[in-house]
Amino acid sequence: MDTAGLVKQLIGWVYRLSPYFWLDNYYKKAELAFEVESESWQALRNKRLFLSEFYIVGWLALSVGLFVLTMFFSFADWLVVLLLLRIFGIVNKELGVILFGICKITEGSMVSATGRVIVLAMVNFLTAMFLFASVYQISGVFEEVPAYFLGDYPIAGLIHAVNLQFTMSGAFTAGDLFTWVVGTGHGVFCFVFGTIVISLFVSLLNVKPLRA
Repeated sequence: MDTAGLVKQLIGWVYRLSPYFWLDNYYKKAELAFEVESESWQALRNKRLFLSEFYIVGWLALSVGLFVLTMFFSFADWLVVLLLLRIFGIVNKELGVILFGICKITEGSMVSATGRVIVLAMVNFLTAMFLFASVYQISGVFEEVPAYFLGDYPIAGLIHAVNLQFTMSGAFTAGDLFTWVVGTGHGVFCFVFGTIVISLFVSLLNVKPLRA
């Protein structure tokens, strides 16, 4: 049984659920009509790179905006499902990049990091933090939250998300099963994503033996 091949296919299938995949795939096919490295080919490649960055940074802006809105308005629980799917999509894409060199514009070796890749990975990391914060704000239940986090601008969800994101330890105790499950999944996300980022940094190192 080809386990690695199965995982690669699964990552590819999940990646296809993203609307960005279909837009990028359209331009990828358009590239085939031109000679590699030609002016027209490079113009399409630059457009793909721009769309990639716009999509990733756009999600960060959207996640921050959504969190701010959760401090003032109530949202339906079905939105939580969409947010969790986006978080899963972030992990799926980064795993595709680091494990198989897929789910990116310039497909290649399994570890092929650049400064751009790492910066965008960190943007995704922050995006996931604000998405988790919104999930906690919308449907999370916590015990013994200090009053100063529950005033006119409640930010308990953000505090819990920040703690988990950077220390893998929640700020508050989960008050129901759903919050506990999401918090546990959040910890797993941080562990997996941290491993990915470390791998990306290591791949940038240019280690050479000292001359005798």
